[in-house]
Amino acid sequence: MIRRLLLVAATVLGVVLVPGQAQAIPVCRDRYTCLYQWWADRDHTIFNGYQAIDCQGGVDTVGTLSGFLEFHQARCGS
Repeated sequence: MIRRLLLVAATVLGVVLVPGQAQAIPVCRDRYTCLYQWWADRDHTIFNGYQAIDCQGGVDTVGTLSGFLEFHQARCGS
């Protein structure tokens, strides 16, 4: 469905931390924009990469998608 990238809103709204590498990756729900950030360490001092999914379904990926995951999401159109 329609998705638009709202990284600022995703950072401000509902932050979910998924510790470790063994956790399942959260699904980006319909009508939400999502930001997945991977860190090399638990303290989030060494950045590995990210994947952003915008409100139109576009995906932007940079770096390595492994390590400690931090997940942000925000409802589109809010």
